[in-house]
Amino acid sequence: MPDAAAGRGEVTIRTARETDAAQIAELATQLGYPATEPDMRDRLRRIHTRTEGSVIVAELGDGQVCGWIMVVSVTSLTSAARAEVAGLVVDRLMRGMGIGSLLLQAAVNWARIQGYAEIRVHSNTVRERAHQFYEREGFSRIKTQVLFGKKT
Repeated sequence: MPDAAAGRGEVTIRTARETDAAQIAELATQLGYPATEPDMRDRLRRIHTRTEGSVIVAELGDGQVCGWIMVVSVTSLTSAARAEVAGLVVDRLMRGMGIGSLLLQAAVNWARIQGYAEIRVHSNTVRERAHQFYEREGFSRIKTQVLFGKKT
């Protein structure tokens, strides 16, 4: 896919590498989840040692990582095993160019290869543009819920 805005060539979709940590951290910060390069490098290392998920990036021809998606396996007693998108972000300057669609399709393909019949995504209620994106991509709203947390 051409990068019409910046003229940086094709977009490549590939599995993330530890060397992508700084750019992935920067994109996570854009999404509202600040992270340092060492933190992200450690997280990527932990994810890559497991088989229950994958981090996939969109890379421009000049080597810039302009987006990422994380997809994970979810197994519970209350529903069939499935895949879930644990995070998706495209650089704010590159949104609306189809990169998110490419990343989401890569996650769907990962889920299919893993044998899952369903993939889900949780999205903060304030992210209306994201909701519209997922609906355009064929996802349906299932429910609205409240998330609770507690320090251990």
